[in-house]
Amino acid sequence: MLMLAAGLVIARAQEAIRVQNGAILTVGSGAVLTLNGGITMDNGSQLNHNGTITIKSYGASGTGDWTDNTVTPYTYGSGTTVFNGAATQTVTTNNSFGAVTIAGFALDLHATMTASSWLFKSGVVTTNGFKAVASSTAATASQPDPANPNYTASYINGTFSRYIASSTVDSYDFPVSNGSGQVNQVTLTNLMANPLTGTQWLDVYFGPKPGTDAGLIVTEDGTPYTSVNGAGVWHLTPDAEPTGGRYDLLLYLDGFSGLADNEFAILERPDLSSNAADWMVPLGSSLPAEGTGGRTVSSGYARRNGLSAFSQFGIGVTSTPLPVTLLSFTASRTSKRFVDLDWQTATEDNDKGFGVERRLDDELAFSDIGFVPSLAPGGTSASPLPYSYTDTNSYSGISYYRLKQEDLDDHFVYTVIKAVSGNGNSGVVVSLYPNPGHGQFTLRVDGTEQAYSATITDIPGHTIRRIEATGNNNVSVSGLPPGFYFVRIPDIFGNGRSFVEKVLIIP
Repeated sequence: MLMLAAGLVIARAQEAIRVQNGAILTVGSGAVLTLNGGITMDNGSQLNHNGTITIKSYGASGTGDWTDNTVTPYTYGSGTTVFNGAATQTVTTNNSFGAVTIAGFALDLHATMTASSWLFKSGVVTTNGFKAVASSTAATASQPDPANPNYTASYINGTFSRYIASSTVDSYDFPVSNGSGQVNQVTLTNLMANPLTGTQWLDVYFGPKPGTDAGLIVTEDGTPYTSVNGAGVWHLTPDAEPTGGRYDLLLYLDGFSGLADNEFAILERPDLSSNAADWMVPLGSSLPAEGTGGRTVSSGYARRNGLSAFSQFGIGVTSTPLPVTLLSFTASRTSKRFVDLDWQTATEDNDKGFGVERRLDDELAFSDIGFVPSLAPGGTSASPLPYSYTDTNSYSGISYYRLKQEDLDDHFVYTVIKAVSGNGNSGVVVSLYPNPGHGQFTLRVDGTEQAYSATITDIPGHTIRRIEATGNNNVSVSGLPPGFYFVRIPDIFGNGRSFVEKVLIIP
């Protein structure tokens, strides 16, 4: 047994200390052990640590690793362990530390590393597919040293897991990165106002954005989102989703570009999703006022208030609705090979033109098929202007069309969706708008006097409401929770040929 009372011990070697099977190393309260080299603990050994252990490298490039081969996990004690190597150090252990200070060049984890608290001074902790865990629920279980403001010089490259107690702690930081040299911190705050229930801990990491923006269709307060910034997304995964309570979320934007004040905000989708159609405004949430922290680029973060669940989060970019008044938009099949699209504008201002997009009923997202430039001189006109586009389309199923109105500043917004049949009852046209929408939407059926039974279903396919589709129908969706639904009109284009479109109901 080796026991250190209050005092200072310095050991120098590549492997400064090896604790053999059956041996116990005790670092008492007030004792200081500084190692110029690593520590190795054999299975069956034990460390009782209530003082301070500082692990340095042996020389400028030597090792200073922590290797614990103990099989049965335990907690070392309440002491502080400082990693202060001049070269990359590694940690391999099943056991839990007290306080840990990161104050060296870099730390690589070869196993999940649990500590009561983490103080970040210098050096990046790379988890290599494992986790760094803060087991204390105190707000100070993760904090930057004063010489490391906003965690710029020391943070977690990988997954950081924290235990939370939102009834007594109002804010938690997660300084995470994806190894790009930037830190994209996550902060949960305003927790005590309405504490979360049912969630004990949270895994957080930052990584590349899965998928593309194809199929993105999200609107908030009447303003559409046109993309999700490609700098990356955050994954917040709890042990269990909250059963109650709310929190405010801050996502730090280091490395993000192309953002403009009041034209970006936090969106969410399921944690494993790569489908742009899954992005949505978090239910029941709200944004800070324009021009305040979380809405401006200079604040350095995006903020959304009143969230009630955890998910994958990204930074949605909005566009200003285009100053184009559309009088009409029709789609009709003129033969088995061609579909004619016709539309007319009443006025245009700063208009570039119209992208034509199509989705076949066996496809998940709309695709670009053409572009029609504005007929207005300089993009501005106070008189009606007619437009047309002929699509070479011999698809035998249902084809869905929409226009993407674009202005000269590259802002854009989508029009009503039109659906036409490939054959059979080719005179029937179905229109659905607005999408996204709230309160109600319009479902218009042209080319037939027959009334059809339509349904609104949720994503799993459960029928939520039944409606009659004939002529022009104002369909109320008031009372339905915000989210995605399907509108279905069976057999409207002929036997077995149905209208099916995904709609988004927003708060």
